[in-house]
Amino acid sequence: MSDQKFETMRNGYNRYQVDDKVSQLEHEVETLTKKLELYSTRLEEVEKQCSQYKEKYLTLSGEIRIKEKAAEDIARIALKEANVIVQTASDNADVIVKEALASARAILVEVNKLGEETGEIKQRMICELDKLDQALKEFEVPSKVNLGLLDE
Repeated sequence: MSDQKFETMRNGYNRYQVDDKVSQLEHEVETLTKKLELYSTRLEEVEKQCSQYKEKYLTLSGEIRIKEKAAEDIARIALKEANVIVQTASDNADVIVKEALASARAILVEVNKLGEETGEIKQRMICELDKLDQALKEFEVPSKVNLGLLDE
């Protein structure tokens, strides 16, 4: 209450001043009570919202942890698959290189055989040509005959 002074009268204070002050204080109490009720209601609403936000936060943080774990699992699985692919590619490359080397060896063996056979055929051809040359050298062409002898 304020430091208000009331006029004194016979048998106490001025009744009208006191009544006015009491009425004013009742009005203030009523206003403050309404504000208190309004603030209490608002506080309850805010506490409910806070509770809802906490629940949402907990739900979302749980979902985030689950999604992070799933992402880590996916990354781990992808890394394993990538390693398997790299290993398979490496194994396949080794097989391909081995096959290519085997094919190259086979081709070299064939080329070598062809070279040897060609050398043998060349030697035989040289011998045959030498024989033919010798035969040509030994071949005697008859001398020219006088055709006039036939006229007689």
